[in-house]
Amino acid sequence: MSRHVLPGKDVASSVAIGWDRPLGTFFVQVMQPHPRIDGEEWAFIWKGTAPGELPTAAAAIEIAAPFVDLPGDIGATLETDRLRTLGTFDGPAQRAAKPFIAHETATVRNEATAREAGYTHAVIADSSMHTLELLVRPGTDLDSTFTAYDRNACELLDVHGWDFSIEPE
Repeated sequence: MSRHVLPGKDVASSVAIGWDRPLGTFFVQVMQPHPRIDGEEWAFIWKGTAPGELPTAAAAIEIAAPFVDLPGDIGATLETDRLRTLGTFDGPAQRAAKPFIAHETATVRNEATAREAGYTHAVIADSSMHTLELLVRPGTDLDSTFTAYDRNACELLDVHGWDFSIEPE
């Protein structure tokens, strides 16, 4: 895997672009200051999380370009990164993880994508040890086990609703 982190411009604080060999995709993460946690960042754009999602360096560059001043040779650099991995094979951990990659959590990595997937109802789930800011699908039975988007961790997770006190945000 390669990862090149560059200073962002406009709304972006930084941009990471690179090649993920196990997923066979280029990726782009555009970071900005977290809207609710001072000093933290979150990926408001994260593409290249599903197998083969961004098959070319040009696809990744097109997504990143509005948010960063890219070096003129970034396309060649990314393609060289990809070519260096051609003789590399998955290790035991990567082989074990591959069956799970196709699960929905692999493709829902930011709030916009979560909302597009139907996670539109904001709730706060509180227990004695954790407080979670979540997005759930409308009509979710909050006393059951359900899937929710964690707005702070930027990922989907399964929640045991009976372990939390859940209130609308």
